[in-house]
Amino acid sequence: MSQDIQALLWSYGYVGVCVAAGELALRLGLSRELARKIIHVGVGFWIFGTLGLFESRALAVVPSATAAVANWYIHRKRLLKSVEAEPDNLGTVWFAVAYSALVWLAWDKPAAAAGGVMAMAVGDALASLVGRRFGRHRYETLGERLKSLEGSLAMCAGTFVAVLAVLTWMPGLAPDMPRVPLALLCAVVATCAEALGTKGRDNLWVPLAAGAVLYLVPPVHAWGLGMGAGIALAIGVLSWARGSLSPSGVLGALLVGTPVFGLAGAVGAAALLGFFISSSALSKTFRARKAGVEEEYAKTGTRDLGQALANGGVAAGAAVLLAVTGDARYSLAMLGALVAANADTWATELGVLSRSPPRLVTTLRQVPPGTSGAVSGAGLLASTAGAAFVGGMAVLAGAPVALIPWLVLAGVVGSLVDSLLGATVQDVRWCDACSRETERRVHRCGRSARPLRGFSWLGNDTVNVVATAAGALLAFWA
Repeated sequence: MSQDIQALLWSYGYVGVCVAAGELALRLGLSRELARKIIHVGVGFWIFGTLGLFESRALAVVPSATAAVANWYIHRKRLLKSVEAEPDNLGTVWFAVAYSALVWLAWDKPAAAAGGVMAMAVGDALASLVGRRFGRHRYETLGERLKSLEGSLAMCAGTFVAVLAVLTWMPGLAPDMPRVPLALLCAVVATCAEALGTKGRDNLWVPLAAGAVLYLVPPVHAWGLGMGAGIALAIGVLSWARGSLSPSGVLGALLVGTPVFGLAGAVGAAALLGFFISSSALSKTFRARKAGVEEEYAKTGTRDLGQALANGGVAAGAAVLLAVTGDARYSLAMLGALVAANADTWATELGVLSRSPPRLVTTLRQVPPGTSGAVSGAGLLASTAGAAFVGGMAVLAGAPVALIPWLVLAGVVGSLVDSLLGATVQDVRWCDACSRETERRVHRCGRSARPLRGFSWLGNDTVNVVATAAGALLAFWA
C-alpha cells in the first residue's frame, strides 16, 4: 500500500509540473496549440510511471479518473488558458477517460495500455502540429471537420515509431507476436480514428482503438493485417499522387484495403486490385466525351472517402466475418460485393458512351444519357464484362473457375439494383434554370436544385452500398 501511496503522490506531482510547464510556455509567447501539446505529450508519457510504480490496478486509475473530473470543471470554468478549446470540445476529458480505461482493461498487458496512450500522446500531437504547419491538402471527414493529408501521414509515422518502441521494450505480448506488422496495423487504425474524430472525441477513439488492436489481435492475424495495412497505405498515397483518390479517399483505401488485403488472402487482394485499378483507369478514359454527362453525377473522377466506403465497405465487412467465423461463404460474399461494384462502375463509365439513348429501367422509355436509373445495351455489356474481369482476377489468384458464372450474375444483378434504386427512390433533383435532371444539390450553374423524386437521405453512396450488398448476398448463397 505504501508503494501505491507514493505512486499517487508522484502522479499528481508530475501532472502538476506538466500543467505548469504548459502555462509557462503560453506566458512566454508560445502558441496555445504548442502549450497544449506540451501538457498533452507530457501527461501521456506518464503511462510508463503508472504501469511501473503502481501495484494496485484500482489505485492506478485514480489519478486519471480524477483528472477527467478536474478537466471537465477546468474546461467549463475556462481556468487554464493553455488547454482552452471550443465549448463543445472535451478533448482533455476524453483523453483522461481513455487513459483510465486502458490502465484498467489492459493491466495484464502493459504493452497494450502503453501503446494505446502513446498513439495519442505522440501520434496525435504530430498530426496536429504538422497539419497546422505544413497541411496543404485538406479533406473533410465527419461533422464537416477538416483534416490534412500531411497531418494524417505524420500521425501514422509517429504512432508507428512510438508503438514499435513500446512493443520492443514493454511486456505483455505473446512471444510469437510479430512486432513490426502489429505496430504498423496499430498506426493505421489510430490514424483512421484520428481522422474521423470530431469535437475532441479522437482523444477517446485513438487510444482505445490503438489499445484494442494491441490487446485483441492474435498473432495469427497480426502478420496479414499489418501487411494489409501497409499495402493499403502505399496504394492509397500513390493513387492520391496520381489523382485517382482525394485525401479523404486515402482514408477510405485504408479502411477497405486493410481487412481485405490482410484477411481475405490472395483471392481477395486480386479482386480488390482488379476493381480499383480497372475502375480508376476507366474513369480517366474518354474523359472529354463523358464530361457533359458526368457533370450531372453527384460524384465523379477522383474518389473520396464516401465513395471508397460505398463501393468497398461491404467487401471489407465480409473479409472481417471470414476471419472471425472461418465460413468460406463470406469469401464469396466479398467477391460478390466487389464484382457488383466493378460491374456498376464499368456500366456507368462505358454506358454513357453508347450511341443509342438509354432507357429508364422501370418504364423502358428513352431518357438522356446520364439519367439516374437508365440502362443501355452497351451498359449491360459493360457491367457483364466488369463483373467477369474481377471474377477472372479472383480465379487467377486461386478461386475455382466454376464461380465465374455466379459472380457475373451477382455483378449484373447488383448493377441492376443500383439502376432500379436510381430510377425510383434515389435522391434526384431538377434544376429549373437549366431544365436538367441532376444528382447534385447545387447544380453546375450554381443554382440550388429542387427535389424531383426519391428520398433526400438516399444519395449515390447509399445506393452503391445497397447494390454491393445485393451482389454479396447473391454470391453468399451461390
